[in-house]
Amino acid sequence: MRSRGPLLAASLAAAGCVSSVEASAAAQTATAETTHTLYAESPTRTRMLVYTPGGSVKVDPTGWLGLRVAYEADVVSGATVAVKAGGAYQRNNPAADVVTTASVRDLRSLATGAVSLRHEDVTFTTSYAYSTERDYRSHSINPAIRTDVYGHNTQLEISWAKSIDEVCDRVQGTSDAVTRRRALEDATGCFTKDPLRTGRDLGVDGFQGSWSQSWTPILATQIVYTAQLIHGFQSNPYRSVIVAQGLRAQEHHPEDRARHALAVRANLYLKPIKGALRLMLRAYRDTWDLRSGTAELEFERYFGEALRASLRGRIYRQSGALFFSDDYTGGDPPAGPKGAYFSGDRELSPFTSALGGVRATYTFRPREGRLLGLARDARASGTLDVIGFSYDEFTLGGAPIENARALVAGLSLAASF
Repeated sequence: MRSRGPLLAASLAAAGCVSSVEASAAAQTATAETTHTLYAESPTRTRMLVYTPGGSVKVDPTGWLGLRVAYEADVVSGATVAVKAGGAYQRNNPAADVVTTASVRDLRSLATGAVSLRHEDVTFTTSYAYSTERDYRSHSINPAIRTDVYGHNTQLEISWAKSIDEVCDRVQGTSDAVTRRRALEDATGCFTKDPLRTGRDLGVDGFQGSWSQSWTPILATQIVYTAQLIHGFQSNPYRSVIVAQGLRAQEHHPEDRARHALAVRANLYLKPIKGALRLMLRAYRDTWDLRSGTAELEFERYFGEALRASLRGRIYRQSGALFFSDDYTGGDPPAGPKGAYFSGDRELSPFTSALGGVRATYTFRPREGRLLGLARDARASGTLDVIGFSYDEFTLGGAPIENARALVAGLSLAASF
């Protein structure tokens, strides 16, 4: 099952470029794009490889109507932690090797359709997306409205998102305590009439508001506020946690989570060197008492009209969730239990990450006519990011996570007609 935690960060990261992308596309009759992303990591005892191909077509039949369809897939393979134990349990059971991993192979498909209606300076967009995996299904809708005011120097946008998801789980005993629940073995029988499988509901309501402002011809800023209310099954059904001597239980997270984030961006164009400097600061907090801060700096330079390249760096720091512990058998906090919930998710532990990356984009516009007799222009873009992680408390049987690095490579090809 894919982690839904990063979705909030992803929506904030994307918000800064929505205006420029749509403004460019609006001047075209049609735009087609294909994207390919490769994510690879292999920290201690686990590994993950995710290949994400995708494609989209956007058509503007008239000045007031826009249509977009998109599809992407995640092809996942690797191994994840199936049973999590901490250092205290391992010290008391030195001969036991209770930290285990499980192979993961999955395919996620996501199809999206969107309609935009434009009238003067107001644009209304609504989209529907359906995502399916062997063990996860999701329906989501996302209406948004945007307006340009004060001579197009100010842009205001609000959006709402609703997701209705279902997570596959094994059938648990009706009288079993949470410490007696068993983890899902595999996705066999999910979303069928298998009497050993059931579906757990998960609902997400999201709100986002943004204010983009052009202060001068070279300076623009944006403020984005995002909030989410999540209710339902938020655990990983496959993961177990050692909660007592010889007792492992399916991880148990709270069913309710409210979270919000505030991001501030600034874009300064440096005319003498034909470059742009971008800064982003973001603060996040939720009702699980997980708090985080992000700072990102990017420098992009134009080399003629066709080529631009950028360098970027990002620092991310978060606290752990209120109930996170490295070892739920370890006695008093901080080593031992911190409440009624227990988790083996390293993304709920305190950690720091650092990212460094490069990106290059080349745009080709023929001087006369059309490219291959069809396209007005074509664009190719490539990215390469390296991310390093440092975990303060999370261990595997007392062993720290080593080689905690991820490589993300991307390629995008687009043409406008």
